[in-house]
Amino acid sequence: MDRGNVFSLNGKIETECLSVVGAQYAPIGAVSMTDVDRNLNTLLNFMDRASGAFPGTDLIVAPEACLQGFPQSGWENALLTLEAQQVKALCEKCAELEMWGVFAFLLKSELPGAFTNTAVLVDDKGKIRHTYDKMNPWIPFETSLPGESCTVCDGPKGAKIGLIICADGDYPEIWREAAVNGANVIIRPTHYMDPWQNAWEITNKAGAYFNQVYVVAVNASGTAENENYSCFGRSMILGPDGNIICEGGNGVPSMIKANLYPGIIDAMRKQAVHSAPMYSYDHRGASSRKYAGTGRGTEDYRSYAGTDQEVGSGQIDTKGEQ
Repeated sequence: MDRGNVFSLNGKIETECLSVVGAQYAPIGAVSMTDVDRNLNTLLNFMDRASGAFPGTDLIVAPEACLQGFPQSGWENALLTLEAQQVKALCEKCAELEMWGVFAFLLKSELPGAFTNTAVLVDDKGKIRHTYDKMNPWIPFETSLPGESCTVCDGPKGAKIGLIICADGDYPEIWREAAVNGANVIIRPTHYMDPWQNAWEITNKAGAYFNQVYVVAVNASGTAENENYSCFGRSMILGPDGNIICEGGNGVPSMIKANLYPGIIDAMRKQAVHSAPMYSYDHRGASSRKYAGTGRGTEDYRSYAGTDQEVGSGQIDTKGEQ
């Protein structure tokens, strides 16, 4: 089976089709629960429209801070918990429409005055199946507590879903972490602002290609009430060759939709075919005589093993070599 002219697979592949919709809009910068409810109504409306426009939708994805936005001040009045009625309303809508959903919220922390930027995966029965705390908050603007892990959860139609959030995607480590943990679909809710449209496209394409994975990147779109930033939208769904399958409008509310085949990703990673970066990552030099068929693993990569050295210090531990 060939996927364009980039990836090739040997043998017969059977996989289910995962139908994904991304809803891009501009959440208002919420400074009260009334503002949160206004954003909730917007998102519920998008969910209804997605169900009507694309019957059989398996999964819908909303932008980062989908119910709260990012106001310059007063945001502490709109923090939520996972037990909040607004979160329950989204869970109930997923159950009503028999649709999975990915939503990102600003949540109260157990630490006084602290909060997390958290994405959740809700199943088609309305149950929260997975949560992820943003590991790389945007410095210096974002004061949320950083998360400690990027785990993966089983989703619909054979999807193994990894969640990352906005600025996470500017760091190659988080994409690879999700992929190594088994993600065949990486979902990236964002609040990506002007003028970083080029970086947005580069990071999404690189994340998809280097990690041989589908990417669903859903951005806020427009200049919202109580916010100083303008978000450019351009939500996009990409294939494992780094090519954009579909893309949303620039600066306007819209929906995008694509059919994905997660089983193809799983098969790619098991075969020693050309342009298979995730196979080669685990089997370096498998075509050489010494390591034929197996290759070397990832143990030689210092960047993944961790180090006590300060970045940019110029000090390198090479067992006495310089």
